[in-house]
Amino acid sequence: MQAQNPEEINLGLAVTFIPNKTIPIHNWFYYKEGYSKELVEWLIKKWKISGKILDPFCGVGTTLLAAKELGFESIGCDVSPLAVLAAHVKTRDYNLEELKQEFSKIRGIKLMPEGRVQAEKWMKRLFYTKTLENILIYKGEIEKIKDEKIKDFFMLALIACTDMVMLATKQGGSLRLTKKPPIPIKPIFIRKIKHMVRDLERKPVNVGQGKEPEVLQADAREMLLEKESVDCIITSPPYLNKIEYTTVYKAELGIFFKHQETRLRAFIGEEKFQAENETDEPLIAQAYFKDIEKVLQNCYEMLKPKGLAFFELAGACFPTHTIECDERIAEIAERIGFKLKEIVVCREIACYRIAGNSGKVRESIVVLEK
Repeated sequence: MQAQNPEEINLGLAVTFIPNKTIPIHNWFYYKEGYSKELVEWLIKKWKISGKILDPFCGVGTTLLAAKELGFESIGCDVSPLAVLAAHVKTRDYNLEELKQEFSKIRGIKLMPEGRVQAEKWMKRLFYTKTLENILIYKGEIEKIKDEKIKDFFMLALIACTDMVMLATKQGGSLRLTKKPPIPIKPIFIRKIKHMVRDLERKPVNVGQGKEPEVLQADAREMLLEKESVDCIITSPPYLNKIEYTTVYKAELGIFFKHQETRLRAFIGEEKFQAENETDEPLIAQAYFKDIEKVLQNCYEMLKPKGLAFFELAGACFPTHTIECDERIAEIAERIGFKLKEIVVCREIACYRIAGNSGKVRESIVVLEK
């Protein structure tokens, strides 16, 4: 059963991260793979959600932060250390005076690069030598901060600035090298911190009254919580047949986590997957749905009876055909025991991989009830 796009909000825009770019705290780290705060609020209001919310693919914490701002208890997980850091930083409570004291020390850091950097060749191609060395100087000084909350706060600010001085742009699922003059990291970094501190100063007293959410670096194919421990699930799993999400964050992962090879397809859609039955469906699609089945089974067990689960996802384009993932995932969910409440179509996306035909797939929200 499919519902037409409701008129309450522009769902075609709400399923993107774009609206978050102008919202305090939500815009601390731009994550193009995410959806908007507005979407979370709309789902909670429309479906009269109450209780504890889980996001097993939490990304940079949009669901968790929106839930906290509305006074909900929530928990999230993600496989990316970068996403987990961002989700932590955006959803924590801070002592502003302690932040400002540490900020004064950071402003006084002397940047005296020596003109040489110990880094891999691919990383050196992405930055001017002096710029990369300055980033590493700041990183080293921030790592000396003993308070974990404060340390993570300034580290996320620095990570967010790295993209601005990198000799590449994020296009689709890849990094494209670009020519640009050297851009000093210090003024950008200081301005970013000021912006983040100002957001905390201006936060309305009735915002963020919820408990700090728990954020885990974990695999949603494994049981995260006790059975029947959450009231609602709001999430968006990695889309089928998309280029590695983490490729565009290779620099950030490599510099700050020494883990630039984080792979989502080793998480949802095993590359070494062996088909159990003969089918024309691509192996990556078979692996994807097999992994999604594990996720749905875990979600079913963690969800309380009558609890609702919202899965935001899009169809996939292949050279010869398309796959509408909303219908497939709804079928899997019903086999597990879920009741399909609704498939809300948010927008259509053009497919350019089909020979001689552009084609289209849907981006939808699959609404399930236990």
